Amino acid sequence: MELRDFLHVLRLHWVTIAVMTVLGAGAWSGYAALQTPQYRAQTTVLVATAFGDSVSDLNQGSSFSERQAQTYAEVARSPLVLEPVIQKLGLDTTARALRGRVTAAVQASTALIDISVTDSSGQQAAGLADAVSVQLAAAVGQLSPPTVDDTQSVVVTVISPATVPGAPFAPDLQQAVGMGALLGLILALGWALVRTSLDTKVRAESDLRRVTESSLLGTITFDPTTSGKDRRVIAATLTRRAEEYRQLRTNLQFIDAAHRPHSIVVTSSRDTEGKSVTAINLAHALADSGVRICLVDADLRRPSVADYLELEGSAGLTTVLIGRATLDDVIQVPGQSGLHVLTSGQIPPNPSELVSSERMAQVLDELKSRYEMVLFDSPPLLPVTDAAVLGKLTEGVLLVAGAGIVTRDQLKDSIEMLSTVGARLFGLVLNRAPRRDGGSRTYSYHPAVVELDGAAAPDDAPITAEASASTPEASAPEAPAPEPQLAGDPPPVPALETGQSPALSDGFTALDGGDDPLTQTSADPTTRRSSRADR
Repeated sequence: MELRDFLHVLRLHWVTIAVMTVLGAGAWSGYAALQTPQYRAQTTVLVATAFGDSVSDLNQGSSFSERQAQTYAEVARSPLVLEPVIQKLGLDTTARALRGRVTAAVQASTALIDISVTDSSGQQAAGLADAVSVQLAAAVGQLSPPTVDDTQSVVVTVISPATVPGAPFAPDLQQAVGMGALLGLILALGWALVRTSLDTKVRAESDLRRVTESSLLGTITFDPTTSGKDRRVIAATLTRRAEEYRQLRTNLQFIDAAHRPHSIVVTSSRDTEGKSVTAINLAHALADSGVRICLVDADLRRPSVADYLELEGSAGLTTVLIGRATLDDVIQVPGQSGLHVLTSGQIPPNPSELVSSERMAQVLDELKSRYEMVLFDSPPLLPVTDAAVLGKLTEGVLLVAGAGIVTRDQLKDSIEMLSTVGARLFGLVLNRAPRRDGGSRTYSYHPAVVELDGAAAPDDAPITAEASASTPEASAPEAPAPEPQLAGDPPPVPALETGQSPALSDGFTALDGGDDPLTQTSADPTTRRSSRADR
C-alpha cells in the first residue's frame, strides 16, 4: 500500500479511527480506575563478611559479599524467610502468594539488596518490607558458616528501613490513558485497512486508477443537503458543484482538439449513479457556453429527463422512431436556457429493437446535422444493451461512476462491454464524490451576486421554465429581435413552451390508444416509470 492509499484510508475512516481511539483510552482508564490501589515500600540491606583486617582480606571479603548477595536475594523470597514473616504478622496468606508481592534485587557492583513489598495498604507494605529484611538477616545467620572464633562469617544489616508510601504506584491513570489510546488506534487502523481491502466499491479517484487507465474528466462532489429534483440543474448557478460541471464541459470539449466530438452517450454501470443528472447539467453547461446542443433522453425504460426539467414527456424520441412525428414536432426548449431537449416519449415494449434500428441511426444523423452537440442519456450498461448500442452509433461514451455505489468489478465489466462493441470511451466522471473541504483542488472565483429588488438570487435555484419566466427578460413587454439568418444555416427549430404538448405530424396528438405498439404495456418491470430521485 502506497502512502497515498494509506492517507486515503485515514481520510475515509478518520471519524471511526478517532472514536475508537477515544473509546480505547476511556475503556482502559476506566478499567484502571476500578482496580485496587497498590502501594510499594522498600528497604535496603547490606551483606558484609568477616575476612580479617588486611587489605587483601578486605578485598576478598568484598568480592565474596557481592557474590553472596545474589544468593541471599533469592533467599529473601524463599519460604525460609516468608513463613516466619507470615506467622509473626498473622497474615492470612501463603508463602507462595506472598512471594509474588516481594521482590529482591542486588544493586550493580555492590553488596546491597533492595527488598520491595507490594500491598493494598501503604502501612502494611512498609511493615512487610521491614519484617522480610529482619528475617533475612536471621536466616543468613543460620546459613553462613561460622568463623574460627565462632562468629558469623556473613552478616546482613538493614541500612535503610522502609517508609510508608504516600501515594499508590498503581494504577497509573496517565499511563492507562496512553495505553488505551494506543490500543484503540491500532485496532481502528487495522479495522480500517481490512475493511478498505475488502471493500470493492469505487469511492475515490485512486479506485478508478485500479480499474482503468482512461481519463478522469470530472469529479462531482456529493451535496447531502440536496436530494431528488433539487440536484437536477445547478450548472448555471454560482456554486462549487456548478463549477465542477463546467470543468467537466471544458475537459470534454478538449478531449480531442483536432476533432471535437458531436455525439456523446452519458451512461453508467448500474442505476442510481447519477447519470441523468450529470447529462442534464453537462448539457446546460454546454448550452451556457454557446454550444448549440440537443439533449436526448434515450433511456426508453426508465426515462427521467422530462420529469427533471418539467417538460412534456408523452411524445418524444419513440414518437419519431415509429414515424408518428418529426423532430420539429417534439423538440422542446425549457425556458430561455438555449438547451434543446428531445424527451423519450412513451415507454415502448421493445426498447432495444428501437435503439438498434436503422431509423435510430437516421434520427442521429439528422440531429447531428442540426446541432453542434447531441448528448444522449441512456440506460445503464450492465442491465441492458441499449447504452452499448448507442455507444457504437455515436462518437463515444462518457461513463459515470457513482462513488460508494458501483464496484470495481462492475466498472471493469462496463468498460469491457464498450470495448467489445467497439465503442470509444472518452473518459469517466466520478459522481457523488466525498466532499473535501479545505483540501479540494477546486475552488470558486465568481463575481459578486447582483441583488434584484433588494434580494439576492439563491445559489442553488434550479433552472425551470417558471424560474426563467420570472426574469426581467422573460417579462419584458417587447419581444427580442430575431437573430439574422445566414445563408446555409439550418432552419430554426421551433421551441415549445413548457407544459405544451408537442404538435405531431398528420394530426396525431397523443399515443394513447389503438393498435400502436407504444401503447402496449411491457411486462418487464424495468420499463415501468419509477422514482428518479437519484438518477
